[in-house]
Amino acid sequence: MEFTRLAIAALAWFLLHAAVAGSGLRRVLVGRFGDKAYRGGFSLASVASLWWLVAEYRGAPFRPLAQVHWALDFVPVIVMPFAFVFFVGAFTVASPTAVGGEKHLADAEPARGLLRVTRHPFLWSVVLWAIAHLLVNIDVGSLLLFGSLGVTALRGSFDIDRKRRRSHPDEFARFERVTSNLPFAALLAGRNRLVVREVWLPLVLGLALALGAVALHPHLFGASAVPWLHG
Repeated sequence: MEFTRLAIAALAWFLLHAAVAGSGLRRVLVGRFGDKAYRGGFSLASVASLWWLVAEYRGAPFRPLAQVHWALDFVPVIVMPFAFVFFVGAFTVASPTAVGGEKHLADAEPARGLLRVTRHPFLWSVVLWAIAHLLVNIDVGSLLLFGSLGVTALRGSFDIDRKRRRSHPDEFARFERVTSNLPFAALLAGRNRLVVREVWLPLVLGLALALGAVALHPHLFGASAVPWLHG
């Protein structure tokens, strides 16, 4: 019972996105209250739910599920720079998959920047962040926190694709042909190409954020992001 509140908070976070934003209930709420009011209310609910989830995680006891192998300590160092680059890339290009971004499906070239790598850079930044932290925090509380955030983000990428296919079938089909949900899949399949001038800013800022996170991690979270450097 010691993890009940954390589990409820994790479930509430997931259901808020899966059963409201990712379901037909969203259309009902938009029809009743209007799109602007819905988005405002949903944003407030998301912030409140996330705050509750993090607060319950911080107050939960530590219950390990397995011992972390030393080799896994290298995973965040490899994965997190990609997560930060994706995070920055999500806010440095107009995206048809962002909230209210449907109008960009009509752009002459809707897939630019990090959208050439994945059409959901922000959500994949969360997925990568969650995976990197789950692999080095194998305990009950971390499983509930990082697992709920990662699963919600991954599911959200499919929900957004589904909604765009329904609302803008022709335009999204054109966008979908040259992009992929899974990072790098469209590039490896030859359906798109990476344009360096479009991604230099996310690369520079993302790597700078990654270095900053390494420096600040012990002070903010009480643990080193590179433990082998600190014994």
